[in-house]
Amino acid sequence: MSHRVVLLTNRSRGAMALARALVAEGLDLRSVVVGREPAPEKSKQMIPRLLRATIGDALVNRIGALRQDPAVTHVMRVERRLFAEADIVLEGGINACGVLPGWPPGVSVVEAQNMNNAGTVGLIRAAGPSALVVFGTGILKRAVLDIAPAINAHTSLLPQYRGTRSEFWQCRHDDAAHVGITIHLVDDGVDTGPVLFQRPTATPWPTTPFHLRSLNTVEVIRHMPGVVRAFLEGRLTPFAQPDVPGTTYRNRDITFADRQALFGHLEA
Repeated sequence: MSHRVVLLTNRSRGAMALARALVAEGLDLRSVVVGREPAPEKSKQMIPRLLRATIGDALVNRIGALRQDPAVTHVMRVERRLFAEADIVLEGGINACGVLPGWPPGVSVVEAQNMNNAGTVGLIRAAGPSALVVFGTGILKRAVLDIAPAINAHTSLLPQYRGTRSEFWQCRHDDAAHVGITIHLVDDGVDTGPVLFQRPTATPWPTTPFHLRSLNTVEVIRHMPGVVRAFLEGRLTPFAQPDVPGTTYRNRDITFADRQALFGHLEA
């Protein structure tokens, strides 16, 4: 029996590896729908563009650096270094999964301005999926969820750390107990749907959000395809999340004070 799936995701290396892994699992990946990154507002582009055209990139970059608070500069430098180190971990983990780089050949990859608009909904529905595989998108609305069961990968042991940037808050709160991945059905809430699979992520502690994100991404690549297949074959029974308090985070909840508290003490 063919299990048709559509992957709703982003244009990251992890998303490409997941697409490859879904195909390797024997799932019929009909298409990949990639959310388009929002373009900067024109008003925010114009002044830097004029300055660069007038006095050159190097001087504009230097002026920008001088205007920054030394504490901000330090934290940003540490973040860039840690991100680069974590990217090496991600690359090694993907290679260990045995998947080739890039999108799987023969699979349609479509860029969508909005996952929830009528055009995107029609495109997804036309593929006739048995399930939607969700990895790294924004909130999906009912028009999408009515097409087929949507299966999402979230990087915490739900119900703790719902929403975005779970790894940041786990590290910020020194909370290794809820580090892991949850694969769950998507409902109308934010990371509140019934659970199909949970697994702690093995990691040294303390660690950084970037390192932890890389490890979690590799765990999703390893486990999501088998979970999707088992669900579609009726071998997995979803179970409700525990009815306990859990915090839902948004990107804007991370302040510079939080970043400084987590990264500011590290050497540049």
